[in-house]
Amino acid sequence: NGLVRSALKPIKILADGELKLKVTVTASAFSESAKEQIEQAGGTATVQ
Repeated sequence: NGLVRSALKPIKILADGELKLKVTVTASAFSESAKEQIEQAGGTATVQ
């Protein structure tokens, strides 16, 4: 399913590079640039 098997620890998504694919990401937190890149690629960034 996902890249991380256990959601016991908080995970923050950071941006590095360029995102070209539409992805759906659920995480504890996002950097502003990571959220922007995900949404600009047509994906969704959801805080859980």
